[in-house]
Amino acid sequence: MTRLLISVFSLLGLLPLRSQEAFPLIILPVRVHLVQSAYHPQLQTTLGEADVRALFVEVNTIWSQAGIRFQLEAVGVLSALNVVPKKWFEKDRNWVKSAIPTNRFSAAAIDVCFVGEMGPNGFFYGEPVVVCEKPEFTKVQGGADNPVARVAAHELGHVLFLQHRQDHTNLMASGRNGISLNKQEINDARQRARQIMGQVSLP
Repeated sequence: MTRLLISVFSLLGLLPLRSQEAFPLIILPVRVHLVQSAYHPQLQTTLGEADVRALFVEVNTIWSQAGIRFQLEAVGVLSALNVVPKKWFEKDRNWVKSAIPTNRFSAAAIDVCFVGEMGPNGFFYGEPVVVCEKPEFTKVQGGADNPVARVAAHELGHVLFLQHRQDHTNLMASGRNGISLNKQEINDARQRARQIMGQVSLP
């Protein structure tokens, strides 16, 4: 009996925690912009295309629990604008957003910009999604291995209209590396993803 239980649990351990076939797969196109700046070194990311593609493998592993995949349409360099230096009272996210040109954004994909350093780990309040390559976070059990991928996955959650939750193991918790989503969040994210699919041309 003991051996049988061990065998059963061993087999269960080989199975995914959530079946990726539980939902019809929704694919959302993403265009990544690697921010460079000759004027503001803190904005310049050190990430390259290979790094981004590796990050999105983990992003999609996280989002597989909801049957959603973010498909890279393109990865390119984006030169920041020569804006005035950030004032001490100015919010990082406002200053960073003012330095990112919008004329390279896609009408048919979600735009994600990677920057070197900024106060928040990431933000989204209308395009683009912005992700810092040096996030500050607290580890939780079962959390993401790569904090940058987790920040990207978290901000993409905001694109899908998910709000912050302070359940520490949840993907939408602030300043953590948790990756879980509850049933309601999965349903809400899929509903918004289907709406986005109706607005963009998928490759």
